[in-house]
Amino acid sequence: MSDLILCPKYENVFKWLGKRWNGLILRCLSNHPLRFSQLSLCLKTCSDKVLTQRLKELQDEGVVEHHDHYYQLTEKGLALKEVLEAVQQYADEHA
Repeated sequence: MSDLILCPKYENVFKWLGKRWNGLILRCLSNHPLRFSQLSLCLKTCSDKVLTQRLKELQDEGVVEHHDHYYQLTEKGLALKEVLEAVQQYADEHA
């Protein structure tokens, strides 16, 4: 097997995407914008404090944006939609 050198960009994406709750938050937002309370219901076991922190991190990454009363994926976040759907398909078939 040859030595694999990971791309720093790839590593960075997995660093924030793989953080607990982030992938699920993105999945919840992948079809339409949601209010904080709706996200909280979608992620029943995630505390509001952690959800707030994760949403801030995802905003800092430029994949989620906050408007007056709701959160939605940015264009950059929407580009992840196929990836999120592929993970769902994998989960359906193998988990």
